[in-house]
This record gives sequence, C-alpha cells and structure tokens, in this order.
Amino acid sequence: MKTELQASDLLVSASVRNELKKDAHYHPYWQLTNRQICDLELLLNGGFTPLMGFMAQSDYDSVLSNMRLDNGALWPMPITLDVTDEFSKSISIGDKITLRDHEGFALAVMKVSNNWRPDLKLEAESVYGTADETHPAVNYLFNIG
Repeated sequence: MKTELQASDLLVSASVRNELKKDAHYHPYWQLTNRQICDLELLLNGGFTPLMGFMAQSDYDSVLSNMRLDNGALWPMPITLDVTDEFSKSISIGDKITLRDHEGFALAVMKVSNNWRPDLKLEAESVYGTADETHPAVNYLFNIG
C-alpha cells in the first residue's frame, strides 16, 4: 500500500500545538517576509501540494534544470525559505526554528533538514528567462526576496 503525505500532515493536533507554542520561545527564530508568509500559508493549506515544506536543494536543483521535483512531479518554480548568511551560519541540520510574523507571533516550528545557498542567477534565468534586473520578478529575487 502506498501512503502519500497530505498538506494536513503539516498541521498538528491541539495538544501538540500547545507544546510547540511553549517550545517555540526557545528556538532560534526567523521573521518571515510577506512573501514567505504567503508561501507558508500555501504549504499549510495544500495550495503547494505536493510540496511538504520548503524545498531542499535536490528539489531546487531539479526544478531549475527540468521543472520537476526530485521525485519527478511537475513543478514550475522554487519555493525556498531564504534567510541571511548570518542566520544560516547560526543554525544546523536537525535544529528547530520558529517562523514568526512581523509582530513576533509564532506561525510555525520547522526542523532544518537542508542548509544551502541558492544560485539566484541560475534561478532567474531558469524561471524568468532572464537575469536582467529591470524584470520586476528578477529584481525582487535579487534584492528583496
């Protein structure tokens, strides 16, 4: 029997949620941008199915090279959690981090499974067909995202 994860698997029961809320204060945290909050919401509500979280490097590389996830599922563009180099250096694989909104409210707790640097130039060329910063999405990717 084949079992597939569903977006609802990203949500936890009330008892687990209460424990996560207590523990969230002790984890390093990342304050999400507006776009990252939207990405998180789409992961949680199933809008990004079959994704079960932000992309690992293998999915990212596969999407850039052939518009498919590492498992072969069609997917047009990377969905990653971009953080600063400073934050990236402060966390390790297996760590839990708290994802917070602009007011500091904990939205999610995430276990770090990958820590790598995306190739933004290749991403821009693969997804948008250009690395020209006059393209609004490329400009966002290079300067804001």
